[in-house]
Amino acid sequence: MKLRLFIKSGTLAGRNYELTEGFLTVGRSENCAVRLDPLTERIASKQHAYIEAKDDGFYLTDNQSTNGTLLNNQKIQTAKLNSGDVIQFGKNGIEALVNLQTEDFQSEPTHIKHSFQLPSNIQPQPANQIPPPISWQNSMSGLSAAHIQEQVEKSQTGKYIGVAIAIFSIVFLSLIVMLLMFASVGVGAAIAASVIAFTPAMFYLLPLIWLDRYDPEPLWLLALAFAWGALVAVVVSFIVNTLLGAFLGDAFGAVVSAPIFEEGSKGLGLVILLVFFRRYFDDILDGIVFAGVIALGFATVENVLYYGRGINEGKDTLIALLILRGLASPFAHVSFTAMTGIGCGIARESHSNFVRILLPVMGYGAAVFLHAVWNGMAVVGGLETFFIGYLVLEVPFFLIFVGFAFYTMYRQNKILKEMLAIDVARGLISEEHLKITTSAFRSSFWILGSLLNGKFKARNNFLRSVGKLGLSYWHIQRATAAQGHTGSFQQNPILRDEVLKWRDKI
Repeated sequence: MKLRLFIKSGTLAGRNYELTEGFLTVGRSENCAVRLDPLTERIASKQHAYIEAKDDGFYLTDNQSTNGTLLNNQKIQTAKLNSGDVIQFGKNGIEALVNLQTEDFQSEPTHIKHSFQLPSNIQPQPANQIPPPISWQNSMSGLSAAHIQEQVEKSQTGKYIGVAIAIFSIVFLSLIVMLLMFASVGVGAAIAASVIAFTPAMFYLLPLIWLDRYDPEPLWLLALAFAWGALVAVVVSFIVNTLLGAFLGDAFGAVVSAPIFEEGSKGLGLVILLVFFRRYFDDILDGIVFAGVIALGFATVENVLYYGRGINEGKDTLIALLILRGLASPFAHVSFTAMTGIGCGIARESHSNFVRILLPVMGYGAAVFLHAVWNGMAVVGGLETFFIGYLVLEVPFFLIFVGFAFYTMYRQNKILKEMLAIDVARGLISEEHLKITTSAFRSSFWILGSLLNGKFKARNNFLRSVGKLGLSYWHIQRATAAQGHTGSFQQNPILRDEVLKWRDKI
């Protein structure tokens, strides 16, 4: 069966919206499938109502709207739809005509125009009633449970091989980095400098982890990102910069070679995360976080070399380096590489192949430029010019970058609230849990409180699954609007199971 919703009035008058499974959301929010004009059609709420496809037909539900939803001039909360029904979104609001068609056809969610497709395996529940568990095997459209299980089993061998290769690579590159440090500054200075550099680095990571509060990435992936910056990027950059510096001079290496190859090696790590760990790389905020972690890994090992040389040269030199690199500019590399991260984040959100290719390249270009300016201030004009440029250029830029990072966090908060409104209305997520999971401060204290009651794992996994679920809805909606594809169609029911799994343990 197929539902066709014909808009009779308003700015969308004459348009048809079709639904065969899942949901059709209606409201003024930009995330609604049927988006009413946010300026002229304010009788409707942002998330006014939704139509849900069930086994026995289509149901209209008012989503706690301000002015109510009327079906055939009668105000309703939830009602089954029939052909010829007239829906009004608010008293004197936009009207729509319902037409039901029975057809023998199949269609993929990505081919359904103007509809926001979500799994429909949870039935609406009263606010005080806990919905029954969901079986993700039964909610995967077009895939049998046996087929899914077969795919999982086949993937284990590749997974173990990948883990083994990763461990070997990390150990091998760690030995190379240690040898480079020992050869450059000596064993004793390298060990002392490592303690001085790595201790504050753990604290520098905390703002990035907190920034990613709504959708925390797994620690193992953040550790891999840090290792990429600290090992791969350092080794590649050290070799290239040393060779080019020997032939073309230290000034050329600092202003030209270092920005190009250091940002290139760090940016390659971001591209690998974007391509191979796409399920964790959701948006611009994730691009900033991953870029920051990679850059901190690189800067920490680079600081070991600088501090080691300072130890060998004397206390005054070491103190100057600690002030300059440890206090005045610990996030310099973060702000550079974040430009590539922002480009990769925009590419992740887009369904345009042109944007997916162009934006990471543009971000890399911006990272190289900022890095070159930073190095050039010290090389060309000396220490005095560096401090003037630091105060006039770098500090304002860093503050703008911090403001943008907070904006992306606020944007993600807004997306999650709007995307998860349906699950709150249906009882999968309580209103209180939504407020906690979408509040950076409340969620932080909620997690810290669980350290004392033994619920840290459950709460941490609940936060992650709720955040991923909301973003999967968002990716589905964007893919549907662009008539494209997203892996969130398959991940969505699994994430709903995750929410149910951890909800009763928090």
